[in-house]
Amino acid sequence: MLDMASPRSIALSLCFASLFAPSAFAYKPLSDNFLRQVPAASDAELDPTTGDLLGPFLQPRAPDSEGHADVQDHLVQWFASNLPDWTVEWQNSTTYTSGKSQKGGKFVAHHRSNLVFRREPPWTRPGQANLLTLAAHYATPTDAPAGAVGATDAAVSCALLLHTARSLDRYAAQMYKEMQELGEGGTVPMDMGLQVVFLDGGGLQDKDNTGAESLAAAWEKATNPALPASLYGYPNRLNQVSLLLLLDLLGGAEPRVPSRYQTTHWAYQAMARVETRLRGLKLMGTTPSAGAGAGTGGAFLPDSATPVHQQLGMASGWATDGDDHLPFMRRGVNVLPVVPDARPEHAGTAKDDGANVDRKTVQDWSRVLVGFALEWLDMMEVEPAASARRRRNHVRGRP
Repeated sequence: MLDMASPRSIALSLCFASLFAPSAFAYKPLSDNFLRQVPAASDAELDPTTGDLLGPFLQPRAPDSEGHADVQDHLVQWFASNLPDWTVEWQNSTTYTSGKSQKGGKFVAHHRSNLVFRREPPWTRPGQANLLTLAAHYATPTDAPAGAVGATDAAVSCALLLHTARSLDRYAAQMYKEMQELGEGGTVPMDMGLQVVFLDGGGLQDKDNTGAESLAAAWEKATNPALPASLYGYPNRLNQVSLLLLLDLLGGAEPRVPSRYQTTHWAYQAMARVETRLRGLKLMGTTPSAGAGAGTGGAFLPDSATPVHQQLGMASGWATDGDDHLPFMRRGVNVLPVVPDARPEHAGTAKDDGANVDRKTVQDWSRVLVGFALEWLDMMEVEPAASARRRRNHVRGRP
């Protein structure tokens, strides 16, 4: 059972943390030219059987099962093959519960393994980079129906994490190379990296889900080494998270994701603007009905025009009562849950499989997420066909 903090203490922690959200002061929208080049996950990559993004997750993968171990191995091998410059970290934990219904009242062990993949600027020292952190849980709930593969809960979210990481990597490599050539770096807005987290446990529906709590507690205790006075540094691993973007229950048609927290409403609005601009450029494959997001033409992110002071109490509460972001939020991390306000039709059932995934919706989410992450990481500096001009302007002293 997780310790519950009071709503007031959570709000105070988040307000304090939001004062130091580094990317809030350096956010630059992508140009139309760049948005047109934002890649979407392909049909082949999302094929339920042969696709390297979605297919490997579509199997029963409850903790400690064969499928669970298979997915772990796939993740490690996938990053090693596709993104060799990323570091991999295993964060393991074991907790125990007891009860009359469990093996005659004996203690039962729950083993969890969170996988963390990270791409930091090569010039930074431990504790120096701030990290946009994307997360999803990769296991199916322990009480899922026999044979359930959890496509929307949360195989699709995991596939989107892989696509986002692969899409961003080449831009990150180019940006870091050019910054080193120009002698840049060493400030909060410049030392930005990316972290992709696969959380163990089954999210909302798993009463034994301890993966997120274990990782948040471990990062809070993982103090970073002191840096020279000429550099800044974050006290612990948790402080390095500039934003936690949690994905869950994605893959159903016509999703509606509300803005849930005032402290990250500006980030929600930024993501919503990416969606709006992609639709305006005719780059989205879906045309949702207006009923999916009243007043916004069925947008995935319909609360973009809502003033921040009206956000409190607007969203339905079920998706925030027990999801994986809460252990981080209680510790002061800025969180943006990308979780629909209604479960996909087959979520939590044996029918939640690849055949019932709305592939066009997933492809549109892949564009929105990559576009948002590119903007957060200030990737306009490496807009395709613009890097040479940037180097010339730097030499001439112009921005």
